[in-house]
Amino acid sequence: PRSRGACASAALAPWLLLAAWRLVGADTSIVVPPLSNASGPEKMLVIIPGGKVPNERYAATAAAIQRAARPLRLWAVIPAVFQRLCIISCPARAACAPLRDAVDGALRAAEDQGWRRGLDSKDLWLAGHSLGGVCADTLFQAYAGDQGQPLPYAGLLVMGSYVDKDGAFDLTNYPAPVMTLNVELDGGLARPGKTAVWWRQYLDVAAAAGDANATARKPVVVLPKLNHSDFCPGFDVPGDLMAEVGQAEATETIGRVAAAFLVAQPSSGLPAVARAQAVAVLQEHVDWTRAFLAPYIEAQAWERNASGQGRVASPLCARVQHVVAGLSSVDDRRLMVADTFHEASTDLEHCHPNWTAAGGQLAVRSCSHADFYPDVANTGSITAASEVACKLLSSDRVAQQLNASAREAAVDCRRANQVAVQIAEALAAPSTLERYRRRGRGWCFLEDRPVFGQIGPVWVFASSLELEGNATCMSVSSP
Repeated sequence: PRSRGACASAALAPWLLLAAWRLVGADTSIVVPPLSNASGPEKMLVIIPGGKVPNERYAATAAAIQRAARPLRLWAVIPAVFQRLCIISCPARAACAPLRDAVDGALRAAEDQGWRRGLDSKDLWLAGHSLGGVCADTLFQAYAGDQGQPLPYAGLLVMGSYVDKDGAFDLTNYPAPVMTLNVELDGGLARPGKTAVWWRQYLDVAAAAGDANATARKPVVVLPKLNHSDFCPGFDVPGDLMAEVGQAEATETIGRVAAAFLVAQPSSGLPAVARAQAVAVLQEHVDWTRAFLAPYIEAQAWERNASGQGRVASPLCARVQHVVAGLSSVDDRRLMVADTFHEASTDLEHCHPNWTAAGGQLAVRSCSHADFYPDVANTGSITAASEVACKLLSSDRVAQQLNASAREAAVDCRRANQVAVQIAEALAAPSTLERYRRRGRGWCFLEDRPVFGQIGPVWVFASSLELEGNATCMSVSSP
């Protein structure tokens, strides 16, 4: 009997633990009624929680949006999602019914409290944070229907997240208003470098439809000094960077900008004056984002850039050819470098630098290629190149063809890496550079690593730049 009782206890314990987890860990949908003194048109905002974040952590954010959106009579619901992972309930457009059921359940709870459902394509907004933003986007797509049919929602607000980077539901082609609201100190997948993908698309929309239209319908905003966790007060997202403002200020900022997007839409039903004021709020933050991301866009152009003649080149490799040549400033003015960029490393293998010497000048054609970090199904976080490979003429060859002497012979790739950092620092926004100098670890430029047998294909296919962070610096070495 004692043994049998012990076995029964052992079998019962896991069930009790599971029941306790369900009681303590499971969320219930949250309804945030509108402000009592809000008398404008009635709207509903659905906020899909981020991965593993309790949905209650978005109540303060919802309330901040409501306060800033007044006089809109704005309701908000925050659905409970299975296992706090919306992706389980909506992994793809064809399998999003469980998440829609969760949203509809939250909306029914709001109806029980007095919400009156109107026309979804005008009055029902989707939002999501982090993974919740991805799920909200997928949910929108799943029920968007054919062209010409009413849209399932009035629009989309992704926070610390993004929409597709190409296709019918990228920012440029999205069939409804969509706002990308990200932050400067995001330590995850929506960091500013990733956001630059959609900033470029915003610029395309602005070029085609005008700044005011783009700012109202497709704004891309990076909020300064906030971090990824600021969208869900009280929950620290693992791996996030430290915010540089208090939570109360961050929440109010998020609320003000998100509300401006909702108010700015003609579907808000508010007077033109109120909508224009909202667009002005958005424009202020778009302008800051423009100044903040411009250096990143310019830095990417140093990796590879299309010339006016359609030729793609790496300005960085062209600049490094001058560095490696090691000439005096007088002789360096006689060196002309034109680079040729190769998309495939196999093409880089077969490209060889060539030169033409005439009239006391030397025209050099260098070869370049860039490798990038993995980005499977739009899940990569770094859009900059992981390395830029340059095939260049040696200092000896340049000096020979110019009938000159190198002021500094045998310049290695370590110097090229130093030049790359100098270019980046010169481009950086003042606030970015100040933070880096105050908190960054700096660089350790290591000597070049030998390549087996000095064999060209080994250098192309089997060797790569090495970056390794430690307690004092980021070390970098080139093959």
